[in-house]
Amino acid sequence: MNLMRSGRLLLAVFTMTAIAACGVTQTRPDAVSSVAAPAALELPEAPPVQPPMPDPASLSPAPDVWQRFARERHWQQCEVTPGVERWIKLYASKPQRFADTLAPAVPLMDYVLTRAEALDLPGETMLIPIIESYYRPDARGPGGALGMWQLMPDTGRRFGLNGSGKGDDRLDVRRSTDAAMRLLKLNAEAFSNNPKLMFAAYNAGAYRLRKALTGRDMSTLKSLDGLGLPRTTREYIDKVKALGCLIGEPERFALALPPLPQDARLVEFSAPFPVDPNALSARAGVAASDLKRWNHHAFARSATDASAPLLMPTAVSAAAARAISEGALTAVEPKAVASAVAAPPSGNGRVHRVASGDSLWTISKRYRVRLADLMRWNDLSKKSVLRIGQTLKVQGNS
Repeated sequence: MNLMRSGRLLLAVFTMTAIAACGVTQTRPDAVSSVAAPAALELPEAPPVQPPMPDPASLSPAPDVWQRFARERHWQQCEVTPGVERWIKLYASKPQRFADTLAPAVPLMDYVLTRAEALDLPGETMLIPIIESYYRPDARGPGGALGMWQLMPDTGRRFGLNGSGKGDDRLDVRRSTDAAMRLLKLNAEAFSNNPKLMFAAYNAGAYRLRKALTGRDMSTLKSLDGLGLPRTTREYIDKVKALGCLIGEPERFALALPPLPQDARLVEFSAPFPVDPNALSARAGVAASDLKRWNHHAFARSATDASAPLLMPTAVSAAAARAISEGALTAVEPKAVASAVAAPPSGNGRVHRVASGDSLWTISKRYRVRLADLMRWNDLSKKSVLRIGQTLKVQGNS
């Protein structure tokens, strides 16, 4: 995630009114500097694999998503500071319009909240994709940010997301949510389970935040003022709190939140063999556009993957199971998708392991390659962070 990202992410679902101001100006993690970060600021290069997420359908009976959010949110009291009040007005100056804009996202909000509950993350985790993209899985932001979580390329690779172009896993709800949850869990553990710092790290980057917090007690820190963090990061917390007020106390703001019927909850469905997702949607009685919205990866490959369950409403999953058991669908061959990083040109296939003090410029000079080529081979930019131990593809002679 790149630092100091400016500009607002304007969403197609908004009109060109005050609601458009809800698009967020982000500061992105993992885009601090091309110079290696000091060892004291390092987080694990390979995040630990989290336990499998439970199937939301197994968590029954399921309370209303809004009741669950109100119960699970960290900031139980709505404190309307000037900054929070400003964003409450920008998001919901017209409550009905805000509720109508939320409606298409409610199944995904329920899905994200279920996953947050499984990892003991605060209920406000459900609000992050509203701020980032308004839950648009196809959202594209500045600096290469992509998907409903607006993950940067470096962050996606760090958490095992592959592909590029139409095959980019950041466009897939289930895979990108897995990555975002692991990142948020790491942030929570790194910053004393302080939700304010956890969310600030998602926006500004863990390295920058840890450096700003040197010598401070993270467990009791209540304000980001005086830390030298960008204004966008402080506003990010105001947005989280504003949305928490609106969704946690809707009556206070004359807000009628859209319902989510039990049979509309998203569940994970695994086909026993690869099937055409378009044919599956037709047989299951769900619009292909909806199924694609929740399962980009399957549509990019033109086939489902037994190791990567599909997301679909509870009622639809029953119809899909019947279609397969009745033999209405046959196995298909998955289509290859683009790889994440363009390979270097043929040659000796050298790699370089980043050491303390390395930068993209010094590495390019050592191997006598153009800086632009080094960045292209490794899908990096001048703002990419090099971490000690990271492996880079290089060419030439040292």
